Amino acid sequence: MPVLARAPGAYPVTFDVEYPAKLSRLGTLFRLLIAIPQLLVIYALGTVVGIITFIAWFAILFTRRYPKGLFELVVSFNRWTANVHAYMALLRDEYPPFSSDPGRYPVLYDVEYPEMLSRWLIFVKWFLVLLHQIVLYFLGLFAILAGIIAYFAILITGRFPRALFTYIVGVMRWYYRVNAYSSLLRDEFPPYSRRADARPGSGRAIAVSAVMIFPVSIGLIAAFVGVALLVGTITSSTERVSVRYADVLAGDSTAPVDIEGNVVVLLSAEDPYNLSGVFRKPRVGYRFVQFQLEITNVDSAFTSVNKQHFGLTDTDGRDQGPLLVQVRPLGRVQLERGETERVGVAFEVRDGANPSELTYAPGLAAFIPFGEKVRFEFR
Repeated sequence: MPVLARAPGAYPVTFDVEYPAKLSRLGTLFRLLIAIPQLLVIYALGTVVGIITFIAWFAILFTRRYPKGLFELVVSFNRWTANVHAYMALLRDEYPPFSSDPGRYPVLYDVEYPEMLSRWLIFVKWFLVLLHQIVLYFLGLFAILAGIIAYFAILITGRFPRALFTYIVGVMRWYYRVNAYSSLLRDEFPPYSRRADARPGSGRAIAVSAVMIFPVSIGLIAAFVGVALLVGTITSSTERVSVRYADVLAGDSTAPVDIEGNVVVLLSAEDPYNLSGVFRKPRVGYRFVQFQLEITNVDSAFTSVNKQHFGLTDTDGRDQGPLLVQVRPLGRVQLERGETERVGVAFEVRDGANPSELTYAPGLAAFIPFGEKVRFEFR
C-alpha cells in the first residue's frame, strides 16, 4: 500500500485501507470462519494490552509520559487488530499476517507518539468519549447494514461498492481515533468526523460532549424503556382463571393451568388462617388468608416459588406481596424439572375486604414486562 502522508493539522491517528479492484467470492463466503485463528490471538493479546494501559495510566499520572516501549506495543496491537477488522469487514482479500509490522498489509494504521500528556485527562477521558460511543453505535449499525449489502454485491459482482467501502472505512477511522484517545495514546479530542483530514476536536466540542451526554443518555434510556414496555405488552400474556371464592374455601380445586412449562393448580384457601403459632398475629383490623397451590415444573428452566413471584389484589384494590411462602422442605425456592410441590402462600387482608385476584409468575415475568402469568380471579 502506498504510504499516505497525514494531512497537516489532521488528527494524529492515521487509518486507511487501500481500495481493492477485485475481491474473491469464495473467500468472502467463508470469511468469518477463516478469521477465527486471528480472533483468538487478538483476544489473548487484548488482555496484555489491558495490563499495559493500566501501567501507563500511573506512568502518565506521575511523569506525564507514556513509556515509549509500551506505547509502541499498544500501537502494534491496534495495527494488528485493524488488519483483522478490515479483513473481516470484507475490505481486503489478503489474509492478515500474524504480525504487526507496518507495510505488510494494505491497511495503514499509525499513532504519532506524544511527548507529553495531561495528568488530569486520564481521569475523565472515559466520560468525555461517551457521546462518541453513542454516535459510533448508530454509525456501526449502518456499517453492518452496508457490510451485508456489500457481501451480496461481492458474491454477485466480485467488487465492493465504492461508496459503501468509503463509509465503512470512515466509521473504522472514527473508531480508532476514539480508541486511541480513550486508551491514553493521545490527548487531542477526537473529531466527530469520518474524514481522513479531520482536525482534533476543539474545546467547544469537548464542552458539548460533556454537557450533551446527560440529555442524550436520558433520552436513550427513556426510548429503551418505552420499547421494552411496548414489546412486553405485545409479548406478555396472562392466563386468567375465574373461580368462585366460596368454592376455593370449600376445597374445590381449579383445573390445571399450563404456563411457561409449568402446571399450576389452585387447591384451596383458608380465610381466616391461623398463622400466629408460627409467625405472628395480624395487625388490628386485619386477618391472615392462605392459599394452597400445587406447582409442577414440567419443562421449565426457571421455576421459582419465593415471595417475589406471588401477588394478591383485594376488593379494596390494594396490591400486596405475600407475608410467607411455605414449601416442603422448608427453604425451597426453586423447582427442578419434573418436580411437584405443594406451596402455601399467606397474605394479610383487611377485615371487610376479600381477595380479588391471586397472581403467580413462575419466571422472569415477576420482574420484567415479559413472559406469562396465571391470575386467579375470585367472584
